[in-house]
Amino acid sequence: METLVSTETSSDPLETFLEDLGSLLWKNLKDGDYESAVREIKEEKHQEYLIDNSLDVVPIIIKLLQEDLEPEGERCVEDLLVHIASVANVREALLVFLEELEFHTSEIHFHIMLQPVQTLLLRQVSKNARPMTFSWAFDTLNSRIAAMKLPPSYNLEGKERKLLDAHPDIQAVTSALRWLANFYEVFHVKIVNEELIWTGKVVNSREYLSSVLLQLFHKPFTYLDVYCEKDEVEHSLYRTCRDLTTMIASLMCNVYKLFSNITWNSSKILATEIQNDEEQDTKERNRNEGLETKDEQEKKDEISQLSLATFLYCVLGQDMGVDYVPCVYAHQYVFLTCLPLISNLLQEKEHIPIHKGLILAKALLDKLPQKSLPSETHEAKAHSIFPRLLIGIMTFCDNRKLGSMALDVFQMHIRKFDSIGRRKLIQSLLLSVKHSGVLSLVIHELKENIACSLNKEMLDPNFSGKQLRNLVQLACSLPDAEKTDMLEWSDCIMAALNLLIFLFLRDHENKTGIKEVVPVLQQGYLSQLQKGLDLSKGHYELKLKDLTSLSRKTNRMDMNVCVGNTVLPNMAPDQEKTIVQTAICSLDMMQCVLARVTQAIENKI
Repeated sequence: METLVSTETSSDPLETFLEDLGSLLWKNLKDGDYESAVREIKEEKHQEYLIDNSLDVVPIIIKLLQEDLEPEGERCVEDLLVHIASVANVREALLVFLEELEFHTSEIHFHIMLQPVQTLLLRQVSKNARPMTFSWAFDTLNSRIAAMKLPPSYNLEGKERKLLDAHPDIQAVTSALRWLANFYEVFHVKIVNEELIWTGKVVNSREYLSSVLLQLFHKPFTYLDVYCEKDEVEHSLYRTCRDLTTMIASLMCNVYKLFSNITWNSSKILATEIQNDEEQDTKERNRNEGLETKDEQEKKDEISQLSLATFLYCVLGQDMGVDYVPCVYAHQYVFLTCLPLISNLLQEKEHIPIHKGLILAKALLDKLPQKSLPSETHEAKAHSIFPRLLIGIMTFCDNRKLGSMALDVFQMHIRKFDSIGRRKLIQSLLLSVKHSGVLSLVIHELKENIACSLNKEMLDPNFSGKQLRNLVQLACSLPDAEKTDMLEWSDCIMAALNLLIFLFLRDHENKTGIKEVVPVLQQGYLSQLQKGLDLSKGHYELKLKDLTSLSRKTNRMDMNVCVGNTVLPNMAPDQEKTIVQTAICSLDMMQCVLARVTQAIENKI
């Protein structure tokens, strides 16, 4: 064929050769003559050149993907690259492909270059393989997936989350993960069949490939909705995740071997706290410049805790890879060991990892018999923060489904402890919780435990005598004495009053020793509560009188309320009166219950 480049501009034979080959391939693909392009690159005259000059020819072929080729043309480009990978110098060609992967970010580039990279690596498969070449490729591919854009969760609840599957970003990452799973499956088979064994710094080839695959479970799988209820059709992302989970499990043989990698950083901030803006900007700037922080450098070779958490969520919460879950481990041990991972998921800000943490916690707690956790387990890693995280989700999460799940897990968790453990946990919560609604739940749990104790022939010492008196005094307390906002704390107040009524009516014989705490209650809590209710009711009655007797137009000050730069309309007088009347009604109800407590005490004495 006549040369396309004149000898005046190409005096170097190799340069002329490259231009000839590149021009021919370019012309064939543009003309749709794909068979000729493949036949041309496989010509014997090109083979010697391709061995050592992939650095020159690969970028030219990859650039063809920017020419809006039809599917057959894309497959032709893949065939061309696979042929180059099969004959070129492995080290040089791999560097070229990885560089092109980092430079081009489209789906089609990622998809087409996977097969050539796999071809290069398969040429290095042996029972004495050097891990560095594989490490370059694996890290680049995983980083590429981790960098893919993910959409927000949009606060979708329940089955609404399935709408996320139709989001273009989710579809893109789902396809990329499927391609990557197929890519790794080849090396998984080689490892299992002992055809591929890495040497050097790699002590165990199975564990090395497992750690590579686990990187995908930090990002993106932690932030993807990998959840499927029984009898539901599994979506593509779920199946891909299951395949990768099974790969890792089969390499480990026993998934609980990963327990040795679990750590707990007690200084990690809660999800409700925000990092310092300057520190966050520095990290972002370093990330953009390709720099690593000191912590990132130290932990580079460690398995991410979120990777472990999401993987064990898949295994224990979604029953993936169950054939590799041993049955000889005590459920108590598994729960306490996984507690740091659950807490890591619950500390995330996004709803999807929080959902994973709650599912994993519930799955593990379901396997524990009631009252089976000894009190000593309070000393387990991350145990002190676990109830606090659940409370934070219950009270602050704007997703009702997650709040309801957190409540279920919270109640399950308390009831799994033995008597001493329940008493210690309830006492700790009464001392630390500052939310009226949550305190009412804790007081209700206290009441249930006292009722259970009274139904026994021998009273439980943890819910009678001195221990009971201490718990009752903690439950019956006001944060600001009589100055407490009675309406804000109404849930807690009503729960505490109902607890007292139950005790004085149920324990006729004073088996629990509740009689001894009466003077303290009368002089403290009950007296403060009565004064506070009187003050609050007087305030609202005066307010109601003002609203009834005064005209809004002539005697009330016009006032605008602005929220988010939006001026809210003034409330109508009738609406204000309704709110004030409702407040007075609530205060009257508390006073009635307080009077019932007084009657119960007097009858008891």
